[in-house]
Amino acid sequence: TWDEHHFVNNARNYLQGLPDGNDHPPLGKLLMAVPMHFVGDSSLGWRLAPLVLGILLIPLVGAAASWATGRRNAFWVGCALAAGDGFLIAYSRSALLDGMLACLCLAAVWLALSSRSWLGLALASLLLGSACAIKYSAVVFAPLLLWAALSKPSRWVSSLTLGLVPAVYAGWFSLGLWLAKQPFGLSSVVAETKRLYLHHAGLTQWVHPLLSHWYQWFLPTRPIPMRNDPLSDGRTRVLAAMGNPLLWWLVDLAVIVAVVSLIAALVGVARRREWGSALGHALRLDGPGVRRGFLLAAWCAPIAPWWISARDSYLYHYLPAYVFGVVLVATLFEAARQRRRTVSLIALLVVGQLSFYYSPIWGQL
Repeated sequence: TWDEHHFVNNARNYLQGLPDGNDHPPLGKLLMAVPMHFVGDSSLGWRLAPLVLGILLIPLVGAAASWATGRRNAFWVGCALAAGDGFLIAYSRSALLDGMLACLCLAAVWLALSSRSWLGLALASLLLGSACAIKYSAVVFAPLLLWAALSKPSRWVSSLTLGLVPAVYAGWFSLGLWLAKQPFGLSSVVAETKRLYLHHAGLTQWVHPLLSHWYQWFLPTRPIPMRNDPLSDGRTRVLAAMGNPLLWWLVDLAVIVAVVSLIAALVGVARRREWGSALGHALRLDGPGVRRGFLLAAWCAPIAPWWISARDSYLYHYLPAYVFGVVLVATLFEAARQRRRTVSLIALLVVGQLSFYYSPIWGQL
């Protein structure tokens, strides 16, 4: 499928002790290499790690929705939405990095939010450092982990655990360099990270027909056709990374609702001049409104660098943000269920029906 040849060949290189010629840190390819070693160099071996993390993403979306609303029903709605969206499905059944990246980012954020002690923050930092070792763009979630750390009773100890993020990143990167029989010390990791950054900063040609700017992701205008296999009878078996269009646009709506709610809350605080109290609620992540604001920040974080970057971008760069958008949609459904239970159920069934309709191009059937 789309771009698999890059990462599968990199995983093979690690298994053979050869240099990794790809332009991302090593962990994503190392995760693919493990099942390739035990299962074999086949499509199952290539795609097993993304599949496992893609399945794990389903309950993580539900758990994040339950945290945001404080209600168990939101867990099941979040799970259903994540399980029936083609954007997530396509990247869970292909040997690519972005689905694994999105899973680890969401896992790190959820663990940081749901933990009650500094130990949970330490584990979240380990996960975020691992996400950075798949694609270093995951570092944009570090401020959110800091926000979560400041909401804990042991806020200063929890904040110190964020030092594990660069340590874990360097550790995974060193392991990849060692397996490839290259220099693997800290200075080598710094040099390789700088090289990767300069490489990506130079990708500004904008010539590929499927490139899309960040503001085009919200429609989306250029979904990725992952695979096209012509059949003898003139038909074509297609695997597309287009998500459920209704859910996609509901993500846009949920983001707009969150922004409007945030503005309204800030206007109310300004009129009452209760900035100190509002700041306290924000630091404690106290209340559904503040929690939706946190999810909104998590949605914005992976997109923000693209506002100022001239680097070539594709729809899959939206994936880490999109999963938080799906969580926001689940919170909308839960809020609607409390007011209009029947209407909410019908709307959820319509989303499910569209998933059923589009499922053949997500399963390449």
